Amino acid sequence: MSKQFTTLIHQHEDSIIHAWVDEMYGERRTELPAMLSYGQLVDHLSDLLAELATALDLAATESEIIETSRRLRTHPQIRFHQGALIDEVARELMIFRKVFSDFLWREGISATQGDLWELRDAHQRADHFVDELIAQAIVVYAASLRPPVETRTSVWPPPRRRRTDFQNS
Repeated sequence: MSKQFTTLIHQHEDSIIHAWVDEMYGERRTELPAMLSYGQLVDHLSDLLAELATALDLAATESEIIETSRRLRTHPQIRFHQGALIDEVARELMIFRKVFSDFLWREGISATQGDLWELRDAHQRADHFVDELIAQAIVVYAASLRPPVETRTSVWPPPRRRRTDFQNS
């Protein structure tokens, strides 16, 4: 396995994180920067970048990307417990997509040795990866917010009523 994207992303991890943080602090549609410490805000990004780099290096298939996103399901679970709204989690992932996309188009040409088709494929994989992370957030919030449902054992078919059960009027 070539580690071209892993190396590239590792070299630029701090700048990617700082660009993402700047975008998050500038985003008015989320209050995550106000409600979380800096550490809480960024603690998931190293794992996310490592998984994404591996997916890009392996030219991961759709099913592999889905499996990777399931492993990262803890992020929306943590955000749920921190009190973040689902649209805020989606927004932070959308901002990550924008920041990473800008980074990939700017720096990825060196990782692909100038092969624009390979860079385009990596960009599509990264977009699909973020889409799957958003889907996982939806699943986590849907499962977490589902109200408990009471059930009663029902008898089916219901017992038949006899003629003697009816009173003659």
